[in-house]
Formats: sequence, C-alpha cells, structure tokens
Amino acid sequence: MDGPVTKRARDIAALPVRRGGCGLRRQREIAEFAYACLGEKGKQRAMTDELDAKHQSDLYETLQGPDRKVFVSNTAAGAGRPLTDPQVHADDRGFSTYLRERLLVRVLPEGQKCVCGADASNEHVHTCTRLQQNPRTTRHDMINMTFANGLRLCGFQCGMEPRLTEASRRRPDILIVGLDTYAITDVTVTYAGRVTAYVSEESMEEADPLRAARDRLTQKRQKYRHWALANGLDFEPFVMLTNGAIHPASRRWLRRILGNQDHRLTITNAYDMIVADTLAAMLRGNVHVFNAACGRAGTG
Repeated sequence: MDGPVTKRARDIAALPVRRGGCGLRRQREIAEFAYACLGEKGKQRAMTDELDAKHQSDLYETLQGPDRKVFVSNTAAGAGRPLTDPQVHADDRGFSTYLRERLLVRVLPEGQKCVCGADASNEHVHTCTRLQQNPRTTRHDMINMTFANGLRLCGFQCGMEPRLTEASRRRPDILIVGLDTYAITDVTVTYAGRVTAYVSEESMEEADPLRAARDRLTQKRQKYRHWALANGLDFEPFVMLTNGAIHPASRRWLRRILGNQDHRLTITNAYDMIVADTLAAMLRGNVHVFNAACGRAGTG
C-alpha cells in the first residue's frame, strides 16, 4: 500500500483474519502473554483470544454506517481467503484494492470524484448507479465465465443464460449438466455496505456478517426457485460479497453438485479450485468497477 497507514488501519491489520484483520500480530503483546503464561497450558491462547475480542469490539464501536457493515462482513467465512489461500492468484491491483477495502482505507485518491460528480468513496463506487459501460455487468460476466470453466474442468457441461421459457426474458446464469446432475444457478455479487436495514444498537457479537448476502439470496430464490422445482433442477443462487465471502447455502450447493460427478479431484480440491479462481476473477472485476468510477478503461 502506498501512502501513510492510519492507526485504524494498523489496528485492523493486527486482528486475526477470522476477526476481520490481516493476522499481523503485535509482537509485544504476544511476548508479554508468553512470559506471563509459562507452564500454564492453554492460558496464552485464552488471554490472546480475550484481547483480540476486546480490540475488535473497540474498533467496531468507533465505526459507523458502511464502514461498520464492511468491518463485520470481513469476519464472514471466506472473506479472508485472498490472505490465506495460495490458490487465489490475485494480481497486484486486485489484491491492493481488496486489502484497502479490508482495512477500511479509501481505494481511490482523496478528493477523487466519481464520473457522476460525487465523492468517490468506496461505498459510493460500489453503489453508484451512473457508472458508464456497466462495469458491474463486466465483473459479473468475468465471474460467470470463470465459475463455469471450473465446473467444465470437473467434467460438467455448462450452458450460459438458458431461457426459462420461450416467452420469458428471465435468464439464470448457468445450466449445469453432469452424469447425475441437472442443476442451475444464478451468480451474484453484492457489497456488504449496501444493506439498508441497520440496527445501531447491535453489538459486534450480534451483528450478522452475511446480512447483505442473505438479503440477496432471498431475492434470487424468489426469482427462480419455483421454476427450478417445476423442472426438476437443483437450484441455489451462488451469492458472494465483494470481499470474497460466500453464503453458506451456496457453498453447500456447490459441494453437493461436485459430489454428484465422477471426476479425478476430491470434492474439497475441486471446490477450492473453483472458489479460488472465481474469487480471483471477482477481485479483477472490483478493480474494473473502481476504474470505471474515475473514468479509466480496462480491468487492469
């Protein structure tokens, strides 16, 4: 990251990945605990967990609005995958953008205006409805193609945007056909800070890191589930947050689909490969969205 790093960003970075940080622990605290806990099994871990929870809660209380929602969403399963999974081949721009958002640091330079004229904060870029050339559609298409290609490597046939009926304009993203599989999914990416239902009294422990994903899953299920059931299709939306978190129902669906196919990989290896590649595509797509907000073309 270029430029000065704020105290808030340093505090977030020092949190464990599962608590929304980067795992860059403060060595002084660790050394003090190690000395104080000599000969007492498990005590150092308990003291460290207690301190981490306090740091996380203290940070949470200082945050408002979208920053608070994003901070909570960064604790969701999968949100730290770019930091922990070597299979996620993110380029420099994609990883830098991801890291800045995780640390609640502005991606575009201070003072940068969006093409619509508003201040190009991270929240605005993710939610602006006036970006030119539909960069979110481009991101969606990048993710779709990568996801489908991963399934093809596992032996599935994938059809893109099949029509529900001759008269319908609705088109779910991917039809998946295998030896014992006839499934369909609609891939969607949503920004955690977009959630409108906000309860200010929530504590860190009560906050839902997947609230935005749950809202989107419900919307997509209402759109396609009845048709899928009527046609004997195994349907579940594949819902991701822009930080890489995936809705648990989507994760279970993908593992179930992979378990129905006779391929050379284990279910876990196939799942990890597809998710890592799809996440890398999403990170490239996020860069494209930020580029579009400041009038730059291209995905790099």
